[in-house]
Amino acid sequence: MKSLLFMLAFAVSLSTAEDPTATGDIISSGSGWQGSDDEDIVWSQLPTGSAMGSQYFTDLYPDYDAGVADNFEFDVFTIINRIRWWGAYWNTSEPIPIDAPVEIYLYLDDGTGNAPTLPQHASAIRSWTIPAGNYDEVADGGYYLCEYDYPFYVSLSAGVRYWLEIRKAFPWEPCGQYGWIQSEPVSLSPCVQGFDGLGIVWWTAQTTDAAFELICNDPYALEASTWAEIKTIF
Repeated sequence: MKSLLFMLAFAVSLSTAEDPTATGDIISSGSGWQGSDDEDIVWSQLPTGSAMGSQYFTDLYPDYDAGVADNFEFDVFTIINRIRWWGAYWNTSEPIPIDAPVEIYLYLDDGTGNAPTLPQHASAIRSWTIPAGNYDEVADGGYYLCEYDYPFYVSLSAGVRYWLEIRKAFPWEPCGQYGWIQSEPVSLSPCVQGFDGLGIVWWTAQTTDAAFELICNDPYALEASTWAEIKTIF
């Protein structure tokens, strides 16, 4: 009975979010972040809205497994070595930000231009679990800005549509929920979401994009002889 009451309370907490598609009711004053001179931002979608539930509940898997993915594509061969994204928390009793592992999945397009491949996670062409403490997270207006530096250059093929999923992994009790912040206007196709507990099919199109940036620090420092040694992970 205690377990049933807990699950009912959990479902109610989800249904009282700002949007029935698992969007967190986050009140924000916007982002105050400004770029630095030592980086080349090659893809940018800045935060403009609320948080879309994108989390792996270690104590409620798989019923409340959730994820958001967004797409990007380059006209020319591109390299990056940093990723930045914006998230937010709600329904938590813990001090925020919560230092927890982050899962990142990289998918190819499913051929429609509007969704990643399926099944979720298993069909990703690469995936990473970034341990707690191995990425930066700071308050930014009503959001939390996160950055992760890859230990190598990442090469991205021209004319390929990729989908990126980012979510935090922690227990619902007592950490609550985490979401990826919306971004408008939409570039390419809108982001997509899956949320088993709310009946949101993987992958259901949303009405916005998600807020993230792909960055290359000092891209011209590479000598021609080093290109063959770059690790291609996308």
